[in-house]
Amino acid sequence: MKIPINQIMNGECLEHLKELPEKSINMCMTSPPYWALRDYGVDNQLGLEPTFDEYINKLCDIFDEVKRVLRDDGTCWVNIGDTYSATRWTNNTDTGQPMNNFKDGHRGINPIKETGNIPDKCLVMIPFRFAIEMVNRGWILRNTIIWHKRNCMPSSVKDRFTVDFEYLFLFSKNKKYYFETQYEPHTSKTDLDKRTNKTWSDKIADGGSGKQNKGRSREEFYGSQGRNKRTVWAINPKPFSEAHFAVYPEELCETPIKAGCPEFVCVKCGKAREKIVETENSKRTRKVGEGQDSEVGTKGRAGEVEVINEYLSNCGCNEGFTSGIVLDPFFGSGTTGLVALKQNKKFIGIELNPEYIKIAQSRLKPYLEQRKLI
Repeated sequence: MKIPINQIMNGECLEHLKELPEKSINMCMTSPPYWALRDYGVDNQLGLEPTFDEYINKLCDIFDEVKRVLRDDGTCWVNIGDTYSATRWTNNTDTGQPMNNFKDGHRGINPIKETGNIPDKCLVMIPFRFAIEMVNRGWILRNTIIWHKRNCMPSSVKDRFTVDFEYLFLFSKNKKYYFETQYEPHTSKTDLDKRTNKTWSDKIADGGSGKQNKGRSREEFYGSQGRNKRTVWAINPKPFSEAHFAVYPEELCETPIKAGCPEFVCVKCGKAREKIVETENSKRTRKVGEGQDSEVGTKGRAGEVEVINEYLSNCGCNEGFTSGIVLDPFFGSGTTGLVALKQNKKFIGIELNPEYIKIAQSRLKPYLEQRKLI
């Protein structure tokens, strides 16, 4: 079939995913409905299953199809939250996100949720159960990212702390995959000198073996591009005026799409153009896009090393390039597609609720029209 580029498919995501060609998508960025937290007012919605086991199995069946349509060098990013165990679905403030968003009296398929031997008020550990099942089905879990919400929703509970974070998992199909390294600012070199005697402790540097990194200067890892981005991201949730109750902020999508979706893909072989960085210290080069854990070799003080050349790889097909495709099977209000378009990339969305599709189309329209003009 013709791939529905920059379009939103209305219906159940599992069925629409089966219509897409295998290995046709560069990355997936999504946030599925959380279990037992909200009723979105449509039949056959995910998240209203009576047991969390059924929810996890249905969710991972969907990601089996995502894996099929994902290229071998593709990645999958999933934002998912937890819930507290309770006998019935109520406006229970202990969930952190009370299930009170009913539409036209819609109460879901079953008002009872079963949590087995998990006692009431206990976290169900949905994110971890999901991640383990994904790994059991062949995915490689590369990172667990913490989305820290500095302006989180206040909670009225008195017997626990207010939850101010969610999880974002990075999965890959294979050990090598497309990944453009993302950087963040270092602390100043002055602060670095104050915090350390310039030599890493053996216990810190190499787990106490005293073999690999003994005597290495901490300044060696101070590069002009910044340091490799860490896994705790402080991103404030943003208010959203439309009738959608779970909109993640654009900023949460920006880094994954920059890292996981190439801007240039060969129209013939499908290989992504990778950034090649040449450094002054040893004229060594490296590819930024293979998902490896290796660092660039340095000589002397890395703070003095400057990038002297950056360029993109070329597959040699000479057939031209197009932009990569981001898939979101739970498209909602369209934030994933919006960020993809802003980064000159393409999207495919799948959404069950036709009201949300209208919201997404309204948000995307200016950017789609701009692309047509270009």
